[in-house]
Parts: sequence; C-alpha cells; structure tokens
Amino acid sequence: MIWEVDEDCDGCLSWLEFQNLYTRGRDDKTGYEPRGLFNVVEFVMNDKEGTGFITLEEAMQIMYLRYGRALLDAQLEEVFGTSDLNSGKILTLTEFLHCLHASQVKQLLNRVTAKTYKAPPPTVHKGRK
Repeated sequence: MIWEVDEDCDGCLSWLEFQNLYTRGRDDKTGYEPRGLFNVVEFVMNDKEGTGFITLEEAMQIMYLRYGRALLDAQLEEVFGTSDLNSGKILTLTEFLHCLHASQVKQLLNRVTAKTYKAPPPTVHKGRK
C-alpha cells in the first residue's frame, strides 16, 4: 500500500508524502487515484472510539465528503445495504475496504469508454445543398 504514495521510493512515508496522499485522495473526482492507504486513513480517522469498526453514522461523514449530499443515501445503501441511521449496522476495516473497493470498481466499469461510446445519430439539415 505504501508504494502507491512513496514518491521517493525510500520505503517510508514522509509527512509531505502523507499530506499529498490525503489531498489527492480527497480531491480525486476521476476515481483513478490510488486509494488503498487513503481508505485506511479515512476509516481510522472516523473510528473515533478506536473500536475497530465504524457505524453507519461515522461512515456517513466519509461518504458525505466524498460524494456530497445528492449521492449520500445511494452510496450508503451500496456500501452498508441501508441508509437508516437506526439500523445499528457496523463495518470492520476489512468489510469497509471491501465494500469501497467493490463500489469503486463498479463506478469505473460504468464509465463511458471508447469501446462503449455510442455517437448520437447524425442530424439532418433540410434545405441545404
């Protein structure tokens, strides 16, 4: 995981490399930025009680920052299977990482590529020669 962000390849993360990792992960709108360590950092930051799992309410903070209000409920449904804060649903780090990875793969596969792009039909202009 560290190799994703170890820019000088010294086998360690400097504070600057860590800051860059977090900023790039937080600001990434393309989904192509390496997110392995970033996802672990977000989990640990939101596991405020240090229990080794996060609740739906704690995850909501992560999802809100990542996807905004418009997509919050849909993302919570996808990762947790519910967006009901009273559900008592929790995720361990492993479950959290697995769910996020599956969600990110799904988003990348749904992108339009050169192979899947369908051009709109040509417009017909009447009266032109």
